[in-house]
Amino acid sequence: MERKIFSLVLLLLMLGMTHAVAQSAAPNHTDAEGQRQGLWERSYPNGQLMYRATFKDNRPVGEMTRYHANGRMMARIVYDEDGQVGAGQLFDENGRLAAEGAYHGNARTGLWKFYNSRGRLISEEHFVDNEKHGESVTYYSNGKVAGVSQWAGGKQEGEEVAYYPSGGVRLKATYRNGVLHGAYTVFYENGRREIHGMYREGEMEGPWLFFNALGHLDYKLTYVNGSAQEREFLDKQQEERFRIFEENRGRLRDPEEYSASPEEYFLGR
Repeated sequence: MERKIFSLVLLLLMLGMTHAVAQSAAPNHTDAEGQRQGLWERSYPNGQLMYRATFKDNRPVGEMTRYHANGRMMARIVYDEDGQVGAGQLFDENGRLAAEGAYHGNARTGLWKFYNSRGRLISEEHFVDNEKHGESVTYYSNGKVAGVSQWAGGKQEGEEVAYYPSGGVRLKATYRNGVLHGAYTVFYENGRREIHGMYREGEMEGPWLFFNALGHLDYKLTYVNGSAQEREFLDKQQEERFRIFEENRGRLRDPEEYSASPEEYFLGR
């Protein structure tokens, strides 16, 4: 009788242990302290896997993967055993590599590289705590440098230089606290100045000089708080040149469109 009772108790204990192990091994498990542990998964409404990750004390460890709705991989991050540092790769909906770099926790850190749809490197940027910090370089599709800029705490700071595909300087500008401040010079491809003036806290200020391709002064405009005082006196040719300059001012830095927001790929977002 005692042996039967002992066997029954042992069987119940084993069943309880099996249930506990199965429960802990099930996906999306949270411990008594509310921390994620073990395998976690989430799917799209159509049943397609959205992401898969393994957690230890609420931190991802090992490989974490996220997928586009079409089933192709969106992101792959491999974390160390402490879940602190990870090597990440981001992919577009066609499975092509779009960016790669390191994470510290959920923040981009160090050097990140970005690629276009043809797999060509188009940008190298440095990050500290998920903000651009240090030198950023953009490239033309032929591999030549398109522009070099400096950043601090997510804001552009210091000199920016943009280049023609041939290698000549196209633009030199200075930033302070994220806005243009200081000398601003546009160059012809032959190296001569085309436009030269000053910015003050994001506004064009003082005399701005416009030169022809031979280096001779075409005309001068005087700016006050970002407005040209003589603009109504420009002839049609000067007005057209001025209009083109105004339209292109904000587009000189970007050789191609690219995405620099890997945080959108993080788990659960």
